Amino acid sequence: MWKHVVKLDNFTVKCEIDSCNKTYYDSTKNSCRTIRMIKGHLYHKHKIWTEEDRLKWENNNDLVWEYFDKIDFYKGKCKFCKNIRHEANIQNLKSHLRKKHSQEIRAAIQKEIAYKSLSQYFEIQEEEFSARCKRCNIEKDIFYGIDVLIRHNCFDKTQLLKSGQESEDKMKRMTQQSIATKNTNFHHNDINRQAPRNQDQQR
Repeated sequence: MWKHVVKLDNFTVKCEIDSCNKTYYDSTKNSCRTIRMIKGHLYHKHKIWTEEDRLKWENNNDLVWEYFDKIDFYKGKCKFCKNIRHEANIQNLKSHLRKKHSQEIRAAIQKEIAYKSLSQYFEIQEEEFSARCKRCNIEKDIFYGIDVLIRHNCFDKTQLLKSGQESEDKMKRMTQQSIATKNTNFHHNDINRQAPRNQDQQR
């Protein structure tokens, strides 16, 4: 990258290919983000990249990809508005979702929470896109879906406990039903044994 880019300061870089002079500055003072932006520029404008960077991109499994499709190297397509984000990086994609699609994401999360009955295990703050575990009090960001809740250790334990309790209750019901059936059969058999004896007495 540094064969084609000059560093102006810690957060500003400039492309020097064929007098391109494209400058990237990150106002958040994040040098890593600045580098990601210039790498996107080098690929899309000048077809320059490394195989290592391509593999990192292809294997990136950030939760943001719940709402974007990878359509090219450093390029993502929003599933809501079909907007294509060039020179895309994770922060860029997340910013787009927060600004443009909070309502759609909130509606989708509400349906998922209701379908999975998650409110009995978590205190849901839909406006803040957060959920707090009722068992361990840990807070989770649910902006990118409810998978983080389903994978939460306490949720697994609660589900196992609930499943175990249901199995135990089912076993108790089966045992009680079996005992009741035996008692009924014993009662009928006892009556049947007594019936002939009563007839003999009548004679």
